Amino acid sequence: MLRRDLSELREGDRNPCVVLSGVLHDPYTGKELPYSYRRASQIETDHVVALGAAWRAGAYAWTPARRLEYANDLDVLLAVDKQTNQDKGSRTADKWRPPRQAYWCEYARRYTGIKTKYALSVTPPERTALEELLGTCPQ
Repeated sequence: MLRRDLSELREGDRNPCVVLSGVLHDPYTGKELPYSYRRASQIETDHVVALGAAWRAGAYAWTPARRLEYANDLDVLLAVDKQTNQDKGSRTADKWRPPRQAYWCEYARRYTGIKTKYALSVTPPERTALEELLGTCPQ
């Protein structure tokens, strides 16, 4: 995920699997956040459809293996601003949207793609909110 979401990426010399540093252009806020392997960061991993929201939408009936697959699916994961991720918590699209309006379209596309991929239910208020967010997409 860091390899995908960071720019100015620097990988380990001996172990290229280790991301040593980079910069996140946070999609939720637009902030530029530095990342360093050995220092605390303002970057967290968000589950676009939060684990709690997925549970309420049908993941409670999944096998442990399916839950683990979901929790580690790179399509579900996104590097974002730590405080914004904590503010989001396990809220669904009808209760939370990214503060940066320019990301609403992409957020809704990812969110609906995840719900579809994992056959998770969508509440009527959630559907209305997603339609509004998708309405910001360029025509």
